[in-house]
Amino acid sequence: MFTNQHHLKHLLRPHHYTSEEQYRAELRHLFQPAWHPVATTSDLARPGDFITLDLLETPFIIRNFDGELRAFLNVCPHRHSKLTEKPRGHAEKLRCQYHGWEFNKDGGTGKIPDAKVFRPWDRENSCLKAFRVDTCGDLVFVNFSATGPSLREWLAPVWDAWQDYGGAYRHAATWEKDFACNWKVVLENSLESYHIPEVHPHTFKEFPPEENVWHTLSDRSTWFKTVPPNDFAGRAQAWMVRRMGQPVTNEYWHRVLHPHATGSSLDSFRMMQCVFPTGPATCRYRCIFFTLRGTRTNPLAWGLYRTLKSIATAIGKKVFAEDGSIYLGIQRGMEASPFPGVIGTREERVYHFQKYVLDNTSGPRELPQAPAPQAPAPVCAG
Repeated sequence: MFTNQHHLKHLLRPHHYTSEEQYRAELRHLFQPAWHPVATTSDLARPGDFITLDLLETPFIIRNFDGELRAFLNVCPHRHSKLTEKPRGHAEKLRCQYHGWEFNKDGGTGKIPDAKVFRPWDRENSCLKAFRVDTCGDLVFVNFSATGPSLREWLAPVWDAWQDYGGAYRHAATWEKDFACNWKVVLENSLESYHIPEVHPHTFKEFPPEENVWHTLSDRSTWFKTVPPNDFAGRAQAWMVRRMGQPVTNEYWHRVLHPHATGSSLDSFRMMQCVFPTGPATCRYRCIFFTLRGTRTNPLAWGLYRTLKSIATAIGKKVFAEDGSIYLGIQRGMEASPFPGVIGTREERVYHFQKYVLDNTSGPRELPQAPAPQAPAPVCAG
């Protein structure tokens, strides 16, 4: 059931999807304070495992130091080289690719080749810049701001729901793609089911009737719930879930935590999607996908897990591609549109998202310049 009984005003205007000033405002006020889901614990399972990413104009590295995850700016304080260009890997030491400087888990220097040439040692300016890192379930989050809420505080509306991204559900795949559209185009598309018949005619096919839709709306998050049809695919899924030792709920949930994190779930999978702005009219969309492994270890349960992993991942990627096919057309239309826009009651989650954007940036002209957040200074050794 929809919360609103009448259509709603489209609060954002085309310039909100194209303006450099608005883009900078959103980086400062929406994204810098946020926690960002970027990886899984299985990506960083062994001491020495690392991943690197470039998000929000920031290159960073997350590394496993003897079971403890640490995140740093992926820039060496010596001569400004990236520590590594590799997207992921394993190394016994965190070492700069340029001159071989090594760093410990606190960001301080370890071994420095020919260290005597740097006397007297400038310890204060020889440390890596640290970022906060934490986990929820098997999801790894990073935060570029030195202060602000903890991960648990930030995820408060969805913390319990996202704890099971892991456990009985195993990481199946991660994929991402750059799109030539503003990040809000992607996020708003995920917030409504009205586009399903046109964009997903072979996967979702039809949007659910209003009596089979439950919306939960708040200033920080919006939720969508529906019960999928009891067709052959639904019955087959329920049969597999039971034989893998899990309860059957037959509920589909879609939870969005503003500004950009989307968690969706069915009994057979868990999916975390996050969209990151890369410019006023470009973005990167990242998907971390889990499929049910269950609790049973017999050959049937193992075979079902392998089958489910293959089928569910293929469907997830297909839906991702179907949505991706429309983003450029939306962006180009946005840039040429003379219309104010309108939001139907089925799209009411879009209205709440747009209100969140406006409330937290105050419009590009009125927005005061916020100082760039400083990362906490690491305890340097060396």
